[in-house]
Amino acid sequence: MSVELAVALIANVVALATAGGTIWSSRRNAENSNANAKDIEILKGKNAKDIETLKYDNDQLKAAAQRQRDISEFSEPLARSAYDPQSRLYNILKLSFINVFLVKGTERTKLYAANNTVFLVGQYLCWKELVRRGIQFIDLGESEKTRNLLCLQDAIDSIWGTDKITSPAFRVFAGEQRAIGEALIQAGARGPECMGYGAFLKTFNQGVNPLIDVLRADVMSLESGLNHATERLTKLQNPLIDLLDMLDPPPYLRFPADSRSKV
Repeated sequence: MSVELAVALIANVVALATAGGTIWSSRRNAENSNANAKDIEILKGKNAKDIETLKYDNDQLKAAAQRQRDISEFSEPLARSAYDPQSRLYNILKLSFINVFLVKGTERTKLYAANNTVFLVGQYLCWKELVRRGIQFIDLGESEKTRNLLCLQDAIDSIWGTDKITSPAFRVFAGEQRAIGEALIQAGARGPECMGYGAFLKTFNQGVNPLIDVLRADVMSLESGLNHATERLTKLQNPLIDLLDMLDPPPYLRFPADSRSKV
């Protein structure tokens, strides 16, 4: 065999080997590429699932925080709306409010006793209505406090409207409670709110709202004696204290403990 032929054969063998190596390398690269692509897809799926899980958890935390903000938004005014009438009822039932303002009072003090007492009742009913509207969109299943709040408000509503108390004095039926509450709602800078006492005086003159007029008459009737109203007013004052304790529990940061005694 000539040298030239041997060189040619060797060159062909090398070429074939190189071509085979290239083909094998290409196949390996293709296999590796396919494997990498599968790994990438698996990672993408895992990451997507993890991202969705994190997003769900974050949404749940945001929803819980929003529920607490919704409840807190009403906590302060509702607590105030419970504190004021329970205090007035205590003064009526245990102290000298009726004797000073009605029995021995002037025309001015009598009007104040009637108007302000009715306003305090209306203020409570107004914020109760605003809370009802706001809380109806909250998931009560995740807030035992909210459920307890609504149950206590329902109990107070029942005392207002019950006919199991012989005297009809200060009886306000469920629909009337809502009507009075709605009548005191006004637009505020941060949304609906209860009007103040000044706006109440300007808005509800005698004859403007028959439900307000009936409550005024009930207050004025106390001048002749408390006997006909004592039972309902006592039963109202006690759960109003419970409501206040729920919204402002110990250590009583907003309203003093010595100003929330039950009759």
